[in-house]
Amino acid sequence: MRLRGKTNITNPVIFLLCLALSTGFLFATSEQIISSLTWYIAVLLSFFIALFISSGVGMLFEERSRFGGQLLLAAFLPYLYFFWVQDNILRLDGIAPGLLAGFGFILHAFMNNRFDIVAKRTRSFLKVFFVGMMIYLFIILIKLVSEEDMREIPQYVLSGSNDLFMILLSFFALMILHALLMKFVHGIKASDVFVYGPSKSGKTLLLLALYNQFVHYYNGRRSETIISSSREEDYYRIENMLAELKNGKQPKSNQKTDLTMYTLMGKKSIKPIEFSFVDYGGEFTENLTKDGYFKAILEINKQIPELDKDTLSGKIGSHEFIAELKNTHPDDVVYILDQLVLAHVYKKLENAGKVVFLVDGEHIVSYHEDGASQLTRLFGQYSRIMELLGDGKSYAIVVTKADKIKNITDVIDNSKDALNIEKEILEMLKDIDTFKEIQHRATKGPIHFYAVSANALKRVDQQEEAIKNIYPWRVEQIAKFGF
Repeated sequence: MRLRGKTNITNPVIFLLCLALSTGFLFATSEQIISSLTWYIAVLLSFFIALFISSGVGMLFEERSRFGGQLLLAAFLPYLYFFWVQDNILRLDGIAPGLLAGFGFILHAFMNNRFDIVAKRTRSFLKVFFVGMMIYLFIILIKLVSEEDMREIPQYVLSGSNDLFMILLSFFALMILHALLMKFVHGIKASDVFVYGPSKSGKTLLLLALYNQFVHYYNGRRSETIISSSREEDYYRIENMLAELKNGKQPKSNQKTDLTMYTLMGKKSIKPIEFSFVDYGGEFTENLTKDGYFKAILEINKQIPELDKDTLSGKIGSHEFIAELKNTHPDDVVYILDQLVLAHVYKKLENAGKVVFLVDGEHIVSYHEDGASQLTRLFGQYSRIMELLGDGKSYAIVVTKADKIKNITDVIDNSKDALNIEKEILEMLKDIDTFKEIQHRATKGPIHFYAVSANALKRVDQQEEAIKNIYPWRVEQIAKFGF
């Protein structure tokens, strides 16, 4: 479900401002533009209008880029009215390639689940359009002035000219509209989801539950990078953990010298997705800052001097690079494991379009003991990370081990009852100040909330016993969050 902050009136105001600026600009200048229009300028104008409208429609389908798409429509639908419905000057030989380009951008975005690319390309064309429009207006302005007799210029300035005033005013309208569109037309790398949580937050069972969903419903596959000083690398492979689970043995926590990284890859229709997990026995959340990241890069560089800082910064977020380090510098990696994890996690958070924050459900069960203090600290850290990463991402708060909080045995995971249980768990958290802070952040960008379990058959009052299989409950909602 979506967390709701206070009603945000900023977006409607900006939308109306874009609509007013565009409509006002065309009221003021459309006659002057049309009177000076040549066929090739009409082709270019038709191309840009079709491109921006089709791109805007496509961006409506992705949550984080939706507002930018709405602004594109607010800015360029008036052009369609003034130049096609009213004056019919748009040309098919400009509209057709514009539509092809716009829908091509969107198709590429869907096939790669990368709406950041369509936003970036659209912003590039916006720059060209607005620069071209300002040059065109400047030519019209020069033409207006040159038509005046030199002797009349003083009188012209004193009495003023409506056309000249409107053209000058239009320059300001264009600049404001350009600034708004460049600021708010953006997208995210929705294909890249990073799952982040402290030790014992339920990462391993959630990984296995998501793996179950991916291989059954999303043509899933996985990749693994495992570093273990205790020589137990084979144990941490997904197939071995599942096999151990079937024997009644729970996945064990990583040692402080063990690092495991998993990527689950899948596809829904034509949209690809990747979920990345990092599991590490040490703790590094407190140092997860920009300064902490740069210090970690320096420490790695000192230990492995042949890797310069630029190379490290560019590649440290890749699982493949960590695997390469493991193979080429096995002895060095052991000494810099803490720094390696911190830098890798920071870069994954920075590059991901969507971030999943895990919350151990046992903290809610022990709320009146030490659970409240643990949750207060955890949500404070998550809020700080959100502040660090900014509003340009989608976030999800996921409470694991829901089976220990509520009886979910007889509750179908996509039913209304399941949603009500999720709402009840959410209400339990609203008394925590740092969680309220996160809820306020939902005013600026999408933050989702889910309660999940890897053992849907267990009852709250049932004696604790080892599960022998994965029985996902609402885990599919996390997969859908990625898509």
